[in-house]
Amino acid sequence: MFARIVRYFQEARAELARVTWPTREQIVEGTQAVLLFAAAMMVILGLYDLVFRFLIGLLR
Repeated sequence: MFARIVRYFQEARAELARVTWPTREQIVEGTQAVLLFAAAMMVILGLYDLVFRFLIGLLR
């Protein structure tokens, strides 16, 4: 049982050694892209909300 646990951790360490980690610049660029996309979607959804709220107000 203990040998299987040790082998698991050895294999996990070997797999982590093969991983290509992104550079700091890649992480910053990806984060900026996600934040810009989220901000753009927030504005678009806010505008939709205003329009639909206005239209529903006309129906009442």
